[in-house]
Amino acid sequence: MSICNRLFSHTVLAVSAAAAISGVSSAAVSRWDCNLSIPANTTGYFLNVDARNYGTSGVTGWDLQIYSNAASPSIVFYYATGAGVRSGAAPFYMPAANLPEGTLVSSTSFFTTINDGATPATFASSGQTSGGVWFTNAVNYFGFKFIGGDGAVHYGSGKMTVGANANTRTLNYLEYETVPGVGVIVAPAPGVIAMAGLCGLARSRRRR
Repeated sequence: MSICNRLFSHTVLAVSAAAAISGVSSAAVSRWDCNLSIPANTTGYFLNVDARNYGTSGVTGWDLQIYSNAASPSIVFYYATGAGVRSGAAPFYMPAANLPEGTLVSSTSFFTTINDGATPATFASSGQTSGGVWFTNAVNYFGFKFIGGDGAVHYGSGKMTVGANANTRTLNYLEYETVPGVGVIVAPAPGVIAMAGLCGLARSRRRR
């Protein structure tokens, strides 16, 4: 076995072991590369996650709404019954958290829900460098849960690219675990993908 194959195999085994320990399945994740520029108004977009549908109104079975507070640049989340956005910790009404890559979103996470009302993202200001705060001119990840078309709870994550202020934002993707009740990892295992690409390139060069 080549060095490349051994390294790739060890990386995959390590990731598989971590997934088994955390109870996370990565084989059944459905990803919607929506790349939506979210309108900076009090309507924004309503999103039906598993149907991959969105609009400013009349979206059947919508799960999440992302919009702005009229008073200032902001990102605000609202949700249908059974849905919610992951917060940093208890209590449940804390702001939506900007999650580090590798964060598990599951039944053990804290979520804001419809009972907590709308949930804003809290952006970094002077003195804030951690604790789940969001950042301008940066990529931010968030977690969520929702009731799928099968009537069961599903867990997911999203990627939001924010520009010079909170009203300039693109929802790059939403992804969720299609198996009910199983958690997902935010931006999982980029090293595995990179290793697979390098190994594929090496094999291609050897054939020439």
